[in-house]
Amino acid sequence: MNFKTTGILILVLAILGGYVYYGRINRVPPPRKETTFVYQYDISDIARMDVQYRGQTVSVKWDETNSEWYFTDQSDKKVHPDRANGLRVLLSGPGANRVLLTETATPEQLKEYGLVEPQVVATIALKTGRVHRVLLGDRTPDGNNYYIKNGDRDGVYLVDFTWGNEILRFVAEPPIVTPTPEQDSSG
Repeated sequence: MNFKTTGILILVLAILGGYVYYGRINRVPPPRKETTFVYQYDISDIARMDVQYRGQTVSVKWDETNSEWYFTDQSDKKVHPDRANGLRVLLSGPGANRVLLTETATPEQLKEYGLVEPQVVATIALKTGRVHRVLLGDRTPDGNNYYIKNGDRDGVYLVDFTWGNEILRFVAEPPIVTPTPEQDSSG
C-alpha cells in the first residue's frame, strides 16, 4: 500500500472516530421528566389490601410473623405471594401519565370520568393504622389510560391502562395458589 492511500484511510478513520466520540458518546441526554405520582407509600408499610370490583371484593392481609399474605375471609386457600406483592407495588404509588385536575372535580366531571360509581375501589391499610382509598374510573376514549382519583382528595389523574388492568385482574382472577399435580398426589 502506498503512503497516499494510507494517509486517506487514517484521515477517514480520524473523522469517523471524531464523529462517534463527539456525536454519539459525548452527547448530553435530554433531561428526564419528573414522574408525578397520584400518591406514594413505602411498600413495606402496606399491611392489608382490599380490592372491590363488580360487586366482588378480594382482601388480603400481611402476616408479619409468618411473612405471608392471607385472605381475610378465613379461607384455607393460599395467596399467591408474587401476585399479592405485585399488587402491593402497584398500590404503593401509581405514576400518573397526566394530571387532569388539581382542583376539586365537579359532579359532572366525576361522572364523565366514571368516578361517581368507580369500577374499582381499592383500599390499603398501612401498618400505622392509616387507611387510604383509591378510585379507578373508566378507561379513556383512546383506551390508553384509566381515570383515577386519590380517595377523597382533590385531583384526577390518568394512569396507564396496564396498571388499571392488573388491579381489575386481582379480583377477576384472585391470587390463589393452585396446587401442581405433584402436590395433589403427595398430600
